[in-house]
Amino acid sequence: MVKILRKINKTPYYSYRIGKLPKGCQLCVKGEKTVLFVTGLCSRKPYCYFCPVSDRKLGRDVVYVNEWQTRSFKDLVTEVKLCSSKGMGITGGDPLMNVERCVKYIKFVKKEFGKRFHVHLYTPLVLVNDERLEKLFKAGLDEIRFHPNFDDSKLWENMKFAKRFDWDVGVEIPVVPGKEKEIFKLVDFIKNNVDFINLNELEVADNKVNKLVKLGFSTKDCVSYAVKGSEKLAKELLEYCSRHTNLDAHYCSSKLKDKIQLAERIKKRARGVKRKFDKVTDEGMLVRGAVYLKRLVPSTGYRRKLENADKEKTVKELEGVKRKIEERFDVGKGLMDVDKEKLRILIDVKVLKRIKSFLGRNNLIGAIVEEYPTHDQTEIEIEFLSS
Repeated sequence: MVKILRKINKTPYYSYRIGKLPKGCQLCVKGEKTVLFVTGLCSRKPYCYFCPVSDRKLGRDVVYVNEWQTRSFKDLVTEVKLCSSKGMGITGGDPLMNVERCVKYIKFVKKEFGKRFHVHLYTPLVLVNDERLEKLFKAGLDEIRFHPNFDDSKLWENMKFAKRFDWDVGVEIPVVPGKEKEIFKLVDFIKNNVDFINLNELEVADNKVNKLVKLGFSTKDCVSYAVKGSEKLAKELLEYCSRHTNLDAHYCSSKLKDKIQLAERIKKRARGVKRKFDKVTDEGMLVRGAVYLKRLVPSTGYRRKLENADKEKTVKELEGVKRKIEERFDVGKGLMDVDKEKLRILIDVKVLKRIKSFLGRNNLIGAIVEEYPTHDQTEIEIEFLSS
């Protein structure tokens, strides 16, 4: 029997909920989920006009573990441990474009981290059938979240396959202003077929396939990617769910994703990767000294320069520079190391300032760098030292 006027609760995470948060969300808001982007191939054609997937991923059969492009199980273990993750979310593209790959990863993490390591997966409905869902369930998937096309109901029946299995089943959609009729119709359909609904604040994405701006949508202010009107509609949907369904429901704001989910994961990773020469900011960023070869100083086209560099030769050159510094200065154990990924020397800031004259004489560039603790180590700020 439908309960009337179920309470809508404000969470500490800039969001609102009815009932309990799905297990996947409970871990996400603590930064305890590693994201496995299992493929950029997608079954939805044409691509969704609100698709947030980056150009370097969408349509390509690539695998990312958080910000780390890799297909190595060893790298996955490293990332999970560095982030102190208690679960993994599988996304794409459409993960069902390669269900066997999903199965392998699910089985692996369940064996490596135990059955309590929570795994959830997002998928459109195009490839959903009994056979694929059974494979995922038998592999150990704990929670499945469907992305139905609310403009076309012909595949909605596919969601009913999931109720055969003992896992948590939900729907997750972006809240698109102007689609009130279609989304309310979807809610009426799913209220007896799934356990929960997640309503995501719609965001404009910096990619080629996201057509929101061209279609006339605008952001709610000059500093946000969130679309004007999305939050208002989400709250109306929560009211409807509270009066007419028994669904657990959650409105997930863009602020939650940036200030809570991503921020908490980054802070955990910062603690995991911190070296003796690093300082960690309150936001989880790393502040460290860096020594660059002049030809590989961060500037326009920096990433391309790193990709085109002869890594083996450059690492040997950097190791030679490191030895020279150690011969001339009392650096201290663990206060300097060669970064083989970004082809530089990382060094304690105090030591860097002591050796800046040496750097100038040897055609080297010193800098104090603030950057993300993620695998790609994206720079936020670089302060070059004058010699």
